[in-house]
Amino acid sequence: MMPKKPPDLTPDGFTGAIMAVEGIRDAAVLLNGPTGCKFYHGAMSDGQLPRQASMDPLQFAEEFYFGQPRVPATYLDNQDYVFGATEKLEKILPAVAAKGHRLIAVVNSPGAALIGDDLERFIVAAGVPVPCLALESAGFSDRFSQGFQEAVVRVLQRLAPSRLPVRCGQVNLIGLSVFHRHWAGDVAELTRLIELCGITVNTVLCAGCTVDELEGICAAEANLVVHDEFADRLMPFLRSHLDMPSLDPIQGAPLGFGQTRRWIEKVCEALAVDATPALDAIDRARQRAYAILSRFNALTGLPRGATFAMIADGSIALPLTRWLYEYLGMVPVSVIVQESTLDCAAALGPFLTDIDCADALNADLSRVQPDLVFGGEGVIGRFRARGIAVGGIDIALPGSGAIEIIDRCQLGATGALWLLERILNGLLE
Repeated sequence: MMPKKPPDLTPDGFTGAIMAVEGIRDAAVLLNGPTGCKFYHGAMSDGQLPRQASMDPLQFAEEFYFGQPRVPATYLDNQDYVFGATEKLEKILPAVAAKGHRLIAVVNSPGAALIGDDLERFIVAAGVPVPCLALESAGFSDRFSQGFQEAVVRVLQRLAPSRLPVRCGQVNLIGLSVFHRHWAGDVAELTRLIELCGITVNTVLCAGCTVDELEGICAAEANLVVHDEFADRLMPFLRSHLDMPSLDPIQGAPLGFGQTRRWIEKVCEALAVDATPALDAIDRARQRAYAILSRFNALTGLPRGATFAMIADGSIALPLTRWLYEYLGMVPVSVIVQESTLDCAAALGPFLTDIDCADALNADLSRVQPDLVFGGEGVIGRFRARGIAVGGIDIALPGSGAIEIIDRCQLGATGALWLLERILNGLLE
């Protein structure tokens, strides 16, 4: 049984659909909705996948953009909700198409979906020379991952990828979105590890890819799942409509040294290649971690015995909880699962029971005082607002707001080192 969803404000399927399209470098979301729905999504997509070097709002002062380069909107007002948005839709489609995008998705906001404007009709009538699709109801009550996957499916249906000759040893990564914290670094790290074994990445579906790459996804031998709750609907579609097998190697994402080893071993076994080069790289990272950990423990006695709380998706919560307990000797006091497949959710409870921490599953954050908190900055800030000194590790959005120029990652061997660095420094705070 999937754990009860925590009472937190989490992004819904509407945001998931927008971020799926905005995760394509040469695609754009045209939002049929008010400016209140536009600004958050425009800022988030531009922050997670920047396309413009300039942030001068005067460069985007034209109608529909409101000083932001992303997610132009019809800025619906009271009159539009009564009489429809025909006039604005007729003006905005050609304006957005003129920007040179390879794909445009017209997405209704929740309020706009009630008006009943026929988006498909407007797209046909506009006659723009750019492929367009309409998302009239973008999963307003669904989870983020569901809205994300439904949008990816609609994009693939619209682009109709060609059946290409399969290239052995080439894969697509699926189950990643630009809404994941440090997604670009994770892609680079997983690509590095599998390339050590002679496997190449064809594309990453809707996470930094291009329209051309999506049209060529069938050239890959298989689809490798990273976060399974972001791929459980995609896998059946790719198999039934494009005849592409998907490989979900393990429960949860490749996070931590042991989990990354298992992920690499399963991937290489499925593709019949030698995993040794990547496993050696993971072992070297683990040796480096040991040298730091042994000194830190000798001076402080930590991290063994330190407590932690966490709010995360199941594919992160399960392997991260295991790694913190088994590798670092840390104790969970609250582990709250947001989005998850049944497999990950079902495995977490028994693991916590086995280590005598069953009460930690979905434990009320207001009743615990951990040493470290893993989650978005909003979660971390709750403790500090109560005057509780905690080390905060922002593994999800919103982040801390710190300027980050070099890509970070949470997955793979390098991700384990980065997390360890944050953990040790967090315990020193």
